[in-house]
Amino acid sequence: SPSRPPPALAQLPMRPGVVRALFCTATARPRMTAPEELSIACASGVTIAARAWGEPTAPRRALALHGWMDNAASWDRLAPALAKDWRVVALDLPGHGRSDSLGPGREYTQVDHAFAAMEALAALGWSPKDPGGPSDEDSPPPVDLLGHSMGGGVACLVAASFPELVRRLVLVEGFGPLSREPSRFVTQMRDALRKRLAYENGLAQPRERLYGSLDEAAGARAAGAKRWPGRQFMSHEAARAIASRAVVAQKEGPTRARKSAVKVAAEQAATESLRFGHDRRLAHPSTHSWHEEQVLAVLSAIACPTLLIQAAHGWPRPEPGYSQRIQAMRPGLLELCELDRGSHYAHLDDDTAGEVRDAVVEFLERADA
Repeated sequence: SPSRPPPALAQLPMRPGVVRALFCTATARPRMTAPEELSIACASGVTIAARAWGEPTAPRRALALHGWMDNAASWDRLAPALAKDWRVVALDLPGHGRSDSLGPGREYTQVDHAFAAMEALAALGWSPKDPGGPSDEDSPPPVDLLGHSMGGGVACLVAASFPELVRRLVLVEGFGPLSREPSRFVTQMRDALRKRLAYENGLAQPRERLYGSLDEAAGARAAGAKRWPGRQFMSHEAARAIASRAVVAQKEGPTRARKSAVKVAAEQAATESLRFGHDRRLAHPSTHSWHEEQVLAVLSAIACPTLLIQAAHGWPRPEPGYSQRIQAMRPGLLELCELDRGSHYAHLDDDTAGEVRDAVVEFLERADA
């Protein structure tokens, strides 16, 4: 099918290792299409919930990965624009949204999330069961990977580990895993182990906060963004989209059962309390810590064209680390789209979602060299 016209682009000064830097201007918003709900049974025994757009037989495939404490609804504004030519599957990573939690004693590292993404690709038939092994004519074609925030870091891990599986990579406000100084590792590991032991022994069960409506829960989610570093914020529409898939009715107790957004709305009318249903262990410190040299090695191993979208009021990009990450990418592979406004959730906010959408569609629709 013919490509959509690209968004209007204003050239910015070139950066080392970057094909181009640009501001994006949105075109008309496409008609929204209702997503399909999927339940992906993985070989490890974990069931991953997902939303899907487009036909299963579409010529192209895209896997979308959300950020920390988010879920598949993170892609509700962008995925419908790809539904004509792509089968887009947005995961609820384990412990998030409507997916299973990991078993007792487990923790949620970005490597574990990368493993979940790989399991989902295999279960969908989008990658060999033995990725990296001998390929044949029946091997599925490479997929496009989309990642926001933490999901961007996870997508980088997948693309670096198995470059033969990824055609193009889109990173929204997430350029590799977050790193820490090695001197902080022992303190972080001590805190992480104490937290895990206390939780598994029933000594530190978090108090559930209850909400009287979906809007109240969304307000609390948006307020939490103000505690993030920098001048970040989260719009109510972005928070409401995430919360609509994240809340469960309190009468279910501490289980991982999930309800549809329609049923949640109906139960709200009956004044039933809601709570966020994610696994509380997601908030625990991790025993794994990335050093910046490891992150640079990951970025240097990515072999596909990559689009990085950054918002004016998104996650801070301290120097010299940010420039070093850009320079770590292989020459000619990285394109940078910098918005002159917008939040960490630029792909979901009303005032920037169209710009992000158009930049992503234009990038993914290009023919490979």
